[in-house]
This record gives sequence, structure tokens and C-alpha cells, in this order.
Amino acid sequence: MSVNVEFAPEGQHGVVAEGTYLWDAAKRLGVRLPAECEGRGECDACAVVVKEGATLLSSLTNAERARLSPERLASGQRLACQAKVERAGTLVLQPVPQPEREQTTEETTKDIRTDFRDMTLQQKFATLAELEIIAAAQTFRAISDLSLRALGKGLDAVVGAGRARAHRQRASHRPPEHGGSARKSEGKKTTTTP
Repeated sequence: MSVNVEFAPEGQHGVVAEGTYLWDAAKRLGVRLPAECEGRGECDACAVVVKEGATLLSSLTNAERARLSPERLASGQRLACQAKVERAGTLVLQPVPQPEREQTTEETTKDIRTDFRDMTLQQKFATLAELEIIAAAQTFRAISDLSLRALGKGLDAVVGAGRARAHRQRASHRPPEHGGSARKSEGKKTTTTP
């Protein structure tokens, strides 16, 4: 059985077979859906709004529940790499507009490079100096966090040793009938002289 798929608002449309993921249907019809994770369900970049034919698709996957908020799911959004066509009919889909989804790392990097390229030389030096200050502050914070963690582990070891010593001291003052020392003394026979 075949399924009619249309991508609004551009109007690309065509026929795909049942069992086709929306991601593959988009590629086949020439619709580029960005995906930082390359279609593994680890981002939300390939989200589409199902305008018509939601009942033709597979059930929500765990990846979709994790990546799409309840509001986005309620508005009919699905991850194209996770939603599979299971029944014949007509599907009308629309890629999620850019502002509604997070930018992919590739897109963010491209934006930063473009912005940097358009700066004056003085702005570039100021930006680089600012980035060096941020990197130095993060490095200092990471080193201090490591030092604090090491100090915490050392203090935990000292406290643990102190607790063990206090436990041994308490055990040595307990009556033999109540503790481990009682078991040791039960094994020994004591003789009393009248």
C-alpha cells in the first residue's frame, strides 16, 4: 500500500510505501530536515507538525517523549526520524519553524563564524580576549572544583577512620555478653578457685 505525503507550505508531495519513516520520505521528496544526531532520535531538529493523517503513523517513541515537550506533542509534532508510516492514506506535514526548535551545533557554529567574519579587526581582538578570559575563568573553576573534591574525599577518609576508631573503643567497653568480645570469651573456659 502507498501513502500520499505532502510537505506544506512548499507543497512538495509524492507517494511513499508503508513502513517508511518520515525522515526518509522527506529526503525522497527533496525536503531537507536538519538533524544534529543524523536521525537517531537524540535531538529535536527534524521535528515536523502533522497537519493531517496523524492516525496513519506509528505510536510515539520514548525518544519523542524525551525530546518533545507535552505542549509540542499536543500540537501534533513528531520526530521525523522516529515516526513511521503504518497505514495507507494522506499525510500533510510541515517542518517545525526554526524559532520553535533548538539550533543544531552545526547551525550555531555557522552563525558564530559568519558573525565573526563580519566584525572589524578591533572587534575580533576584543572578542578573542573575552573568550580567553571566559576560558581562563572556567579552567580556574574546574581546578578549584577538583581541589575541593579532593579535600572532601580526604576529609571523608579522616572522618571514616575516626568513626571506625570510636566504634572499636565503644565495642571494647561493652559487656562481654553483648558484643563480639562475648563470643570470644565463651569459647574460653575460665576456672575459678574457691
